[in-house]
Amino acid sequence: MDAWTLEGSRITDPETLSRLREMLANESPLIIEHRFYRETRAPHRFICDDADVLDEYLQESRPGDSFCVWSYKSLCRGDNLLLQGKMPDAEGRTPRAVVA
Repeated sequence: MDAWTLEGSRITDPETLSRLREMLANESPLIIEHRFYRETRAPHRFICDDADVLDEYLQESRPGDSFCVWSYKSLCRGDNLLLQGKMPDAEGRTPRAVVA
């Protein structure tokens, strides 16, 4: 029914895992969107900066799940920031110091 194939892209292919490890080591943390097969629940999105953590996460996923990956560094920059705000204290005050 779902036309499973050996020709589809696999997140577990050695070349794919090698590229992800290289990106984590030399370029940027990764933004991962885990889409669950047959939409059994809402997608899970997270930022990963450790290849071992990513490996563990992938091992816990299920056949048919899909993963979209973006470079944090290329997407999350000061020039495309949507908004920024600070958490106030109990009196509603925030520090004047700029915190990136």
